[in-house]
Amino acid sequence: MADLAALAPTGSSGGRLGHFLPYLLRRRLRAVLWPADGGERATALLLLALMMAYGAGFGTLLNHADALDESPDFVPTMLVGLNAAWLVSALLVDFLPALRPVARVLPEHYPVSARWNVVAAFLLDLITLRRLLVVATLLTALAVAWRHAAVPGFSLLLVLGATVFSFNLRLLVALRRWRHPLMLAHLASLGLMLWWLAHPEASYNPPLGVGMAVLPWLLGAGQLYMLGPYFSARYLPDEAAPAAAPTASGSLLARLSPEHRAYFARVWSLLLIGLVIKIALLGITRAGLGDDEQLKGQSFFYLGLMPLVGFTYANNNLFGFVRTLVANEIQRLGLTKRVLHLYLRLVLPVVLVDCLLTAALLLGLYPKAFWPYLGLLPLGAAALTSLGLWGSLYQAKHVVKVMQFGNNRNASTLMSFATLGTSAALYFLPWWWVRIALAAVITASAYWPARAVLRNEGSLRRRLWRGIGA
Repeated sequence: MADLAALAPTGSSGGRLGHFLPYLLRRRLRAVLWPADGGERATALLLLALMMAYGAGFGTLLNHADALDESPDFVPTMLVGLNAAWLVSALLVDFLPALRPVARVLPEHYPVSARWNVVAAFLLDLITLRRLLVVATLLTALAVAWRHAAVPGFSLLLVLGATVFSFNLRLLVALRRWRHPLMLAHLASLGLMLWWLAHPEASYNPPLGVGMAVLPWLLGAGQLYMLGPYFSARYLPDEAAPAAAPTASGSLLARLSPEHRAYFARVWSLLLIGLVIKIALLGITRAGLGDDEQLKGQSFFYLGLMPLVGFTYANNNLFGFVRTLVANEIQRLGLTKRVLHLYLRLVLPVVLVDCLLTAALLLGLYPKAFWPYLGLLPLGAAALTSLGLWGSLYQAKHVVKVMQFGNNRNASTLMSFATLGTSAALYFLPWWWVRIALAAVITASAYWPARAVLRNEGSLRRRLWRGIGA
């Protein structure tokens, strides 16, 4: 009840959010658009000017859409792509390259209720450079093409809805309410967004777009009412805890076993990038299907179909990423079956999630003619897991910086090409019996590295020890 009283707009002399919020908003805007460093300031202003120029061009295009020589479907198709890009950008801006935590804006002793702290955190959370660039683009287009205000206005509504969704999800993470019913509601909201992206030509697409943009606001209001009072130091994790949570999801990692904690703490960003790339590739391929439901290009589809990215960037060098665990095993016991069990315990759940996501996308987005490709998932998973074991043992590399995509990558170039080649062969071979035979041979080849581990071969032990930089 005290929290409701603090929310009430009374005229009492107690401190209210209105006393602090204008100052906080001005400070955040100044930090984002006018940073102290001259180079950062120039970069921010240049990006803002470029995006506003892009918005002006977009508005001009809308004003002269009727005079274009392009096909009548050009502008609607372009709008679908732009809305999808803006929606995905708004969804990921708070999760990549790292999760932005939701924290109290005002200290606990300030006379502002927990619910008002949630409101203040949301308003300040809106102000990021990437989000401001998108909003500035759409507002400029809205000013230039005011006769077609519904087009950029709808895009702005989508961006704000995705922003609210992001905040709602991260607030549940901050409060550690993983099993709260609202989590399922938020995931259902995300499913509506994906459905809207996957069916741009459906008759219900416009009202569904409005509904999915408004739904996060309704869920956010319910979340504010139910969980707002818990946004206080009594319920939030201790902010003075050591920097043991530089990762995106420390509270979730705390529930895992030590080996899974060590693995996901290093590679969660790479795995997340892999899932995003998979969704993007399969979405792009689906959008490019012609009226005859035939693929115009094969490369995007097979790259998104197979669990490639997880192996190319992480699992082909698994022991390099969990160097401390493996070095401890080698030093205490040498190479034993515990090393093989460690590899399988870490890799198989990730591959299973990748295959389940691929199957869901294939069944939900693609026509039935593509469903036979589901048979490639177990073949590819088995073959790539075997190759990953070869790479993790014989081509191990010391991981200095996780996000390293240049020539000196964290995984062997040889194993990356072997992974790509195997996936391409499984996809492009015309006979299923040849595909099954190839996958079986590659999977069976794991017998040799597994035998070397069980024999505790000294050459392999020394090679792995040097490779991981122990």
